[in-house]
Amino acid sequence: MQIDQISLILRLTVPEELLQGQLDPSPARAGQELASVIDKYSREHKLGYYPAIEFFRQVPEIDQDLIEKAEQIAWTVSKVAREEVQSRLRPVFSSVKFQSVQTEAFALPPVRPNHPSSLEQLVNHYTPDTVRLELLVSMLRKDNDQRGDAAETYARKMIYRWLRGIFENVDVTASASVVEQDSTG
Repeated sequence: MQIDQISLILRLTVPEELLQGQLDPSPARAGQELASVIDKYSREHKLGYYPAIEFFRQVPEIDQDLIEKAEQIAWTVSKVAREEVQSRLRPVFSSVKFQSVQTEAFALPPVRPNHPSSLEQLVNHYTPDTVRLELLVSMLRKDNDQRGDAAETYARKMIYRWLRGIFENVDVTASASVVEQDSTG
């Protein structure tokens, strides 16, 4: 018996249907408000870039309630994503371990103020509905095939098969076979 462990990095967008009744305002509205305020601030101060949300914790003219709402939404979205992934993948893999869960809205935006559709891209970025999950999954294998890439390919396929209909967007951005160990005793 072999145990294959695969490290996966997923990018998931949680649909509002999964969040119904749990949030006020919606992630989309929070993203719109954040993008508008941050775009205005960045242009007024001629920053040439859009800072991460954390930067604005030190800026008195930015409404701190807006940042706190975004954090609350991000926490709920992360919790829902984690619970859904755990419950959907548990029947497929012998173990599912979360290495990290991060809401993408809190990372540095990959857009600059001088880009033609910067505000639209900024709204998408600051909307706290997309999470980046780092997982370590394990699978039992009966054969003696030593190819870790077969397990990695299988894990990627299972991620898409079991999560695609649940989340608006499912991307496996990285995967790697971590450890193969013999579990015969």
